[in-house]
Amino acid sequence: MVRRLLRRLLLMLIWYRLGTRSGGSVSLRETLPIEASGGASQQAIPDMTSKPNMPPAVTATPAATRSPWQGVVAWVLLDWAGSAFSTLSITLLVAYFERVVFATNPLGLPGGVIWAWTLAFAMLVTALVAPLWAAWADRHRSLRTSLLMSVLLGSGACVLLGVIPPTSQLAVALLVVAAMVGFDLSAIFTGSLLPEVAQGRDPDRLSATGFAAGYAGGALALLAATSIVAARERLGLSTPGALQASCAFVGIWWLAFSLPAICRRSDTPQPAATAAPTTQSLASLARSLLVPGPALESRRLGSVLLGSMVILGAVQTAISQFSSVALEEFHLDAAALVRLVLLVQMVALPGALAVGWISQRVGRTAALTLCLAGWTAVLLLALAVRTEAHLTALAVLLALVLGGVQSVLRASVAVLTPPGNSGSVFGLLQVGSKLAGCVSSLLFGAAYAISGLPRLGLVAILVPLVAGWWLVARAGAAHNPKTSRIE
Repeated sequence: MVRRLLRRLLLMLIWYRLGTRSGGSVSLRETLPIEASGGASQQAIPDMTSKPNMPPAVTATPAATRSPWQGVVAWVLLDWAGSAFSTLSITLLVAYFERVVFATNPLGLPGGVIWAWTLAFAMLVTALVAPLWAAWADRHRSLRTSLLMSVLLGSGACVLLGVIPPTSQLAVALLVVAAMVGFDLSAIFTGSLLPEVAQGRDPDRLSATGFAAGYAGGALALLAATSIVAARERLGLSTPGALQASCAFVGIWWLAFSLPAICRRSDTPQPAATAAPTTQSLASLARSLLVPGPALESRRLGSVLLGSMVILGAVQTAISQFSSVALEEFHLDAAALVRLVLLVQMVALPGALAVGWISQRVGRTAALTLCLAGWTAVLLLALAVRTEAHLTALAVLLALVLGGVQSVLRASVAVLTPPGNSGSVFGLLQVGSKLAGCVSSLLFGAAYAISGLPRLGLVAILVPLVAGWWLVARAGAAHNPKTSRIE
């Protein structure tokens, strides 16, 4: 029954993406001043065209070209592919790491502590590598090459996890780090391709479709991986061997569904490679975003980027810590955890599509407000959870806004990103969200240590969530009544 439901949700997703309706979106030519040939521009809102400090975020052309649907489908498949690993990492991979590889508590530490330290080290590596790599990709116009390298790093690490014996504890830990870093880097280059793929299209709808596809792909990949574990006796595998086979399967899935976007050539002309060194171009971009200046789009992008970093850091911390709180208080076994994750994935798919529809029809501000209000409710209602039924209901509410806030923020950053800097901007977003996540984790731990109640730690995460909300609202990231297409 679950598989039939997932197939129906997938068909709904495809119909939503490839539908022929073209209404509901407002072109940038209707909201930004456009110069007529040989005439002066007519300004209905403050001028947001090119400024001396920064290239224009979006260029409105008299005849924008709509990106081919094949490129759109290939880009959506990147979310479908990568979500398989993100779903595996919170279910079977963590079980393999804690209960098989580090089950004997080496160094006198439980496996959960070593898992947390491994993830922290992976975040540190991402923070050090991502900005320079993303700036290099922008400089050399090599976004797809960088995407290929990051996917090969992550998927290759997953396949090797299926080969390296669990007794090689250090090797397993390093492979987990490599897989996490590859996933984070691939997310950067997936987002950086959105401005190109969304040419002539609504970026909010496209971003939401990607997240919805991710939830469907993650759920199907998890079902297939758990089927391997369930059929381990018929396959002649031990439990550790079945978990390893699941990791290898996810690695192959990740690479296979990423190839269409990686192998497809760009559908839009690319600017020439810049001669400035990578560090110099990255520093120049950072200064234009952080130092106040006359460029309106620069100030808006800087505020939206900073607010998005804080919000995403808070959301990612809340997801991880909420799972830990649920496991500690309700003692869910592996099967119950998989069922709960599948429920979240199935509800999050239509939730992401609904948020994309709201963003398209009503406006990006309304969609983001709805999502952040939902997250606020989730963190507050966590105090009232007492039974597994309460936990399930809260998981459903979380799923409805889980991908929506990430989708809207990704689209907000994409429409403001200046041409030729998408890799650097999304690299800064990824690194900033990781650093903001560290701050949110410290707030959670401090509130937990002082009160002795992990639920109050979740409430403490409201501080960065509201702060990021204020930054994005202050910037007017989605001030237009309806969202704009990238042209």
